[in-house]
Amino acid sequence: MRGRLAPGTASPDGAIDDPLGYAAHWAPADEAQARDAIAPAADAEAFDRSGREEAERIVGRLERPADADVLDLGCGIGRVARHVAPAVRTLLAADASAMMLALARTRLADLANVGFVRAASASLPAVASSSVDLAYSILVLQHVEREDAVLMLRDVVRVLRPGGIAILTYPNLLSDPYLDAFLGYVDRREVANSARARFYTPQEVERIVPTTGLVIDSIEADVEIRVTAHRPT
Repeated sequence: MRGRLAPGTASPDGAIDDPLGYAAHWAPADEAQARDAIAPAADAEAFDRSGREEAERIVGRLERPADADVLDLGCGIGRVARHVAPAVRTLLAADASAMMLALARTRLADLANVGFVRAASASLPAVASSSVDLAYSILVLQHVEREDAVLMLRDVVRVLRPGGIAILTYPNLLSDPYLDAFLGYVDRREVANSARARFYTPQEVERIVPTTGLVIDSIEADVEIRVTAHRPT
């Protein structure tokens, strides 16, 4: 496993570095409640289909998927991991929420090449340096303060192998759906709500991501901002 946790094992779910209580906001009672928190209004079929479509885009970035070790940062209950794992050598599912990880372990129990680790608010303490070929984070970094998001990406650079790929998505403030969501926070005076989404513009992402040590290969801006980047060799 080249210094990583073995598939099917988990890091201790004890205290983690989570000063703003991010994990506490993601404590679903069951899988249905988790699906609603991750993708509101999506039924089980639509939820699974969206994960499959995202996985196809991710796996398509790998030259030899079957030889790749992959990290899912903010795995939730495994919406995307469910479809990435069968195509790659190993997949490490990381999340700050113990409840989400517990549901993911159950949902992905049939996949022998999947391991699970508890993430901190701004780091991946259980993941070895230079141990993964691709890391992806799909609409996850929006759920932490921008400063913590930058620290987390610095740690993503640490765990990527030289030349390793990072795929990141952010909510685009310039799109109508996310502008409406932002104004909803304004009207409800939710500035102190640590569970709120943090919105970005493509220009902000283009400036911020390289400060973490990643080199941007492409940025696609639609409703979401999609970044493909890599760790320099």
